[in-house]
Amino acid sequence: MHIDLLSPASFVGGHPHDQYDWLRRNAPIHWHDDGAGGGFWAVTRFDDVNRIGRNAEIFSSEPTISIADPDLAQANFQSDYKMMLMMDPPEHTAYRKLISREFTQGPARQYQSRIQQLATQIVDAVIDRGECEFVSEIAGEMPSFVIADLMGLPLEDGRKLYELTEVIHTAPEEQPEGAVLTAVMKMFEYGRGVIEEKRRHPADDLASKLLHAELDGRRLTDEEFLLFFMLLIDAGGDTTRNLVSTGMRALLQHPDQLAKLAADPDRRMPAARDELLRWTSPVIYMRRRVKQPTTLGGQALAAEDRVVMYYGAANRDPDAFDRPNVLDLERSPNRHLAFGSGHHICLGQWFARLEIDAILTEVLRRMKNIRIVGELAWMPSNFICGLTRMPVAFDAK
Repeated sequence: MHIDLLSPASFVGGHPHDQYDWLRRNAPIHWHDDGAGGGFWAVTRFDDVNRIGRNAEIFSSEPTISIADPDLAQANFQSDYKMMLMMDPPEHTAYRKLISREFTQGPARQYQSRIQQLATQIVDAVIDRGECEFVSEIAGEMPSFVIADLMGLPLEDGRKLYELTEVIHTAPEEQPEGAVLTAVMKMFEYGRGVIEEKRRHPADDLASKLLHAELDGRRLTDEEFLLFFMLLIDAGGDTTRNLVSTGMRALLQHPDQLAKLAADPDRRMPAARDELLRWTSPVIYMRRRVKQPTTLGGQALAAEDRVVMYYGAANRDPDAFDRPNVLDLERSPNRHLAFGSGHHICLGQWFARLEIDAILTEVLRRMKNIRIVGELAWMPSNFICGLTRMPVAFDAK
């Protein structure tokens, strides 16, 4: 079996489950050449991935969660500032506390009616046409609008920022030279405008709260805010956008499951959403650095080794899931790792759940007989697994 988890081509059409299956059976802790004279350990079993995510004392998020060094944002600031994703406790804990209260299940539930309004607005915009580009006009709109709303930004600006995240997540070799750096700088440029506006006119929104929050008795610097801002915009859309589009594709490939869900979305959506998260696993991987010699799955790891957790592989592990290669929208229990695990578990997971439930329910109720009517396009990335284009037609209701 040829194993290549670095090439974006391996993720066209979805996760390379043939490679994952072989690795779990034959080399669950697999040394993968990185093409630059080094390598990393590719980890594909559920228990191993879960252990890494929950053990920051041995497996560090510093200096980056990307396979390749260096981290782009950190390098361009040329300073000690870093994104929260690339911190370990207790530093990570302190930064997460600044906004964690806004993202718990309670505050998310209080926002539920607004999310439903946005779902209705999104489908209203396309329903009379009987066709749309599902990724940009449906799946991408919801998280873009929600994070813009939470941050106190115009909804249209949320859409523009989402377009920048697509560039950031696309493999650099698949784009014009410097495209990723340009997108990051545009994100920061916009963020600086947010700093100026929210300091001058603070409001009851997340951006204002961040700018006025205190960390160890001091307020965030501009650089710290900008990294927070990019993280919230970036991570705020990944899971929802890619789950909704690839999840809809999965439903269309399993018409029996789609019919059951469409018959009673209110009751069946929570379990269905978790199964679609397991099935599609929008975030492909996260990397950790080994801080001290240890053993994982019988394999000795040295200090400074890189280990990479492959969530799509863990979420199809037959030791963790009964019939893992069957899409079962009533699966219970469903301990998927699509949101990660441990102290870095997705901060916005409760919002993501509400967004997914609202937009998929709205689509199933109003866009009847939905069908793909053109060529699909996949994001050329080895970090995010998702579609960039899925034209559909439907019967309006």
